Amino acid sequence: MRTFKVHSLALTLIIGLLVSGCAPMTITGSADIDKKSFGAKKKFAVVSIASMKTFRGEQGMGQMFTNNDNIPGMNTQPIINKLDSRIIRTLGKSKYFTLLPEDTVLSSKTYKNLAGDEKVVKVLFMSETINVANNYKYVSDEKKFAQLAKDLGVDGVIGITMNFAISSGGGKLSVMGLSLGKKSYSATASITAMAYNKKGEVIWKDSTIKEADPEDTKAIILIDTSSMTDTNFEKLHPSAVEIGGKAAEVLLARFDDTMAGKETSSFQSVK
Repeated sequence: MRTFKVHSLALTLIIGLLVSGCAPMTITGSADIDKKSFGAKKKFAVVSIASMKTFRGEQGMGQMFTNNDNIPGMNTQPIINKLDSRIIRTLGKSKYFTLLPEDTVLSSKTYKNLAGDEKVVKVLFMSETINVANNYKYVSDEKKFAQLAKDLGVDGVIGITMNFAISSGGGKLSVMGLSLGKKSYSATASITAMAYNKKGEVIWKDSTIKEADPEDTKAIILIDTSSMTDTNFEKLHPSAVEIGGKAAEVLLARFDDTMAGKETSSFQSVK
């Protein structure tokens, strides 16, 4: 088992930016799990669910000169708030660990007294503010993860981080970064899980990326008939929630497969 020094949120940021063009396949590495740390009787707790603040994607001409905070729908807070319970339900289905109920974690004295870390991630020349789901706190310090595992009386704790983007297709002409003409948009979500034991060691790390498929009836695809229209980020929120939930399901499937002795590919299909 290798110990990774790159924090999960930084990793999610890198992956999210690399796949902003939404190629059909991407390299995320295989699921890395210390199998002896997990088992049906092992108890775990999700202690952090966060996402990049910005819903990335091609903007319209008018939006390019507007602060992101003033563009409706570019803040991912509503998306991650709707996803946290779905993530918990998904992870709770694994037969290789027992997940502490969300309410038990969030209402514990240990968690209430926890001083969350600064809600920002910096990687090389990039800096990104993050959002934290509902009543969660942002945790990035491996020592805090370890202490939480001890204080909550569990075998390990899990941090989940996500990134959301809009993939655009079509457009016959590109001018100053804008693709003009009839375009289609779909939501993309990347998710990373990092689990730590009581020693602060990484015992599970994996990422996956999924893009909403036009054939998926729940994936809202917006067709732009104007060459200069602003991107409707708000309209793509339901699609981002749906595809984010599916990304969590893929993440768990890769975990379960690895625990069952199956190989997980370093190459993943985005669709």
